[in-house]
Amino acid sequence: MDSESPGLAICSVCGGELRAAARFCTFCGKRASPAEPNLTPAAELESAPPDSASASTNRWHELRVVGWLFGLLLLSSLVWGIAYSIEPNGDFLPWTTLIEGLVIVGFAGYYRREIVPLLLPSSFDRNARDRLAIATLIQFALLGAAFYLLHKTGVPFERITDEMQRHHYGLWQLIAFYSLAPAVLEEIAFRGIIFNRLSLVLGEREAWLVQAAFFSVLHLSPVIFLTHFGMGLIFGWLRMRTRSLLPGMVLHGVWNASVILLELHR
Repeated sequence: MDSESPGLAICSVCGGELRAAARFCTFCGKRASPAEPNLTPAAELESAPPDSASASTNRWHELRVVGWLFGLLLLSSLVWGIAYSIEPNGDFLPWTTLIEGLVIVGFAGYYRREIVPLLLPSSFDRNARDRLAIATLIQFALLGAAFYLLHKTGVPFERITDEMQRHHYGLWQLIAFYSLAPAVLEEIAFRGIIFNRLSLVLGEREAWLVQAAFFSVLHLSPVIFLTHFGMGLIFGWLRMRTRSLLPGMVLHGVWNASVILLELHR
């Protein structure tokens, strides 16, 4: 007696291969179901001759998207750093946040079909909450210890609360600029757009490592390269295991807010 095995299907958003019974695409996180009309059976595609030129073109397209997005964000950080070196008391943070926000929102709007499902409240399910609890313990234990040791060795750090004194910011402004905005925008950019694009070209594990490296490089500080690389790995792990950007946003925002509150307490 022949047994019928589940067929394979292709995600209508990113083209990744998934089983017909899969609930999520492993590449872009889009919800899927066996009855979804936009999923094309893989058996039908196998009958078509392979188009290596088209596949190569698609890979270069994804890499160009990553290059443009990361390049624009890196340029913004460089300009901000140069501006501060010329005018240390200049108030450039709101403008930098606005520019980076427009860039990221523009890219996210173009890829909204794969980004929006990662932001739906339904994606923050029990599995996501459990993974968030694990990631929170790891980040605060390991990275908290790393920052403590760096501080004890006398490594100089720029205090976020110095902005409060220089520009008379209120606490809510520091939270908005240093906690909420980075948590939302950077997670969409690195764990959303960049991770998805690299997953299609390199595979999920390699994309996880590369996005973490990009994330740490963007902060333009060799001292915190390893710690921010670790953050990128933790946020990326949440993205892979939950198929949602919301847990990473929560942890990212809580971590940044805790840094601000710790500085104010000292």
